[in-house]
Amino acid sequence: MIDDFAKDHLHGQLKAIREALIWKLDGLSEYDVRWVTPHETREQVLGFYRRAWRHADATIEELPLDAPGRVPWWSRPDVKLFNVIVHLLQETNRHAGHADILREQIDGRTGVLAAYEKEIDPAARAQYRAMIEQAAQKAAGGAGNPGRSTSHGVVETAP
Repeated sequence: MIDDFAKDHLHGQLKAIREALIWKLDGLSEYDVRWVTPHETREQVLGFYRRAWRHADATIEELPLDAPGRVPWWSRPDVKLFNVIVHLLQETNRHAGHADILREQIDGRTGVLAAYEKEIDPAARAQYRAMIEQAAQKAAGGAGNPGRSTSHGVVETAP
């Protein structure tokens, strides 16, 4: 019984964070999204990702949590479905976090899910970001300090 609850909970979390990761691409330019080969479109890359979801979802739904598997390149290659789900959840959360940071650097948008975006006050966010930027500059020795990162992530170097 706990296995069913755990599997449903982990799978639900994985589905939610996948959607959040895709949402991070919403409204971005082709330049900001397409760091793939010239022959791959945004739709193709997202389609590939969604096909992988469907395969993973079917596997998760079909098998029990203690179903054995093997991942030869892991340090402990003999695994259970549970291990793979937890790994996917960790990995997807890590990538979603990276996407969140990148998105904020591109256009200032933040948020966990699209549903929460309406709750964010853009003026309050800008004021808070300015306060954090000022604190970072002060800690780094001021705006002219060599080696200070700019708001776009480009590191300035000393002349």
